[in-house]
Amino acid sequence: MNAQFIELDLILKSHSKPWVVDKSNPNIPIIKIETHEFNLFKSGIFKSQGNKLNFNGSTFWLPNDFMNKLKIKTKNKGVDISNLGISMQEFINGDIETGFDLDMDIFRSMINKTDDIYIICSKNTKSGSKYQIQKLEEKMSEIGLKVKKFYYISETFYNKNTDEISHLKSKIVLQHLLGRKADGKKFSEIEIEEYKEITFFDDNKKSIQFCKDINNLLEDMAINSDQSVQLKLKESIKESDKVLIIKEWTHNKANKWKEFQIDLIFSNVIKSFEKFKFNFR
Repeated sequence: MNAQFIELDLILKSHSKPWVVDKSNPNIPIIKIETHEFNLFKSGIFKSQGNKLNFNGSTFWLPNDFMNKLKIKTKNKGVDISNLGISMQEFINGDIETGFDLDMDIFRSMINKTDDIYIICSKNTKSGSKYQIQKLEEKMSEIGLKVKKFYYISETFYNKNTDEISHLKSKIVLQHLLGRKADGKKFSEIEIEEYKEITFFDDNKKSIQFCKDINNLLEDMAINSDQSVQLKLKESIKESDKVLIIKEWTHNKANKWKEFQIDLIFSNVIKSFEKFKFNFR
């Protein structure tokens, strides 16, 4: 059996927005920020303009026009501008209704197939997206599909390392190609659903690159695994070839997807095993 692993962000188009808040009263927004603006503020592109805002260990740099607007808002509300922060209430609080759209186009090729479907939630928390997930499952049921499992890998939208999130995505995919649950930097004895071919959908450049480098991850984790697990990995290697199909969303309507095929290569892993002088007979 094959499987499809899809980043939720490709399906769920949330209307949620970050807030600028008074830290003394964080449940009421002073001003809401468009998500694309928030990403620019966090990227540091406006650093030269010198308007810094710190929150939860992250630094945001605001452009002058936004900062001037913020000064007016804080003055009218009697808020100390030095006591501002960023709140992600609309992303993590499921009781706040902000509206959203579901793009179901990605599922067209999966109708009438037996592939298992997994959804990777890298930005949405389980509690914060419960209503959206319920609607998604209802829509999928209407076309005869269901999600085998949701992977929630980030409990906050604003306090995460993007490299770590991308690494976790590739690890999730790899463990299902091999049928061995990942445990930190190694594979465990725990068996999970195993697939000969997995298709991974995402638009995040780092996540795409991590998956392209999945053979490096395989080698590192295999070497760190216990000898008994390594023996089982070798048996899995002998039984069938494993293939990862990567589909990168391009945001280009004329050419939506870039596709890459990665074959798991075990020769380097076996050579590395032999360095440890294990007897695999």
